[in-house]
Amino acid sequence: MAFLIKLNTPRYSAQLAFSSLVTSSIMLGLLAKKDPQGELIDNCNGNIKAAFATLAADKLFSIHHVHEINGPEHTARRFNTIYRDFPLVFTEGMKDWGIKIISLEASPHFEIESMEESA
Repeated sequence: MAFLIKLNTPRYSAQLAFSSLVTSSIMLGLLAKKDPQGELIDNCNGNIKAAFATLAADKLFSIHHVHEINGPEHTARRFNTIYRDFPLVFTEGMKDWGIKIISLEASPHFEIESMEESA
């Protein structure tokens, strides 16, 4: 059940990949433990994958932003140390990862590129 998800919140934008090691039972178990009122699932209209991705991304962004850690590799290592009950976040050479950070940045994020003028 590998999947890729893009999240855009008022605090951050994230793109995360989840491997097939992250099963529905793992997602539901962690959601029940970390969000017992079910607010994340309600906010995601019952979509378990979106709710779990939001939970993981919130924790990843907090590490990235609060601790001012630069780069996905450092964020991943810190996350794996702090949140041992979550699937592992990919670091260089890891084969049994559950979550991979594709992008993670504070919102709003703008990229402006100049276009070459037409002749």
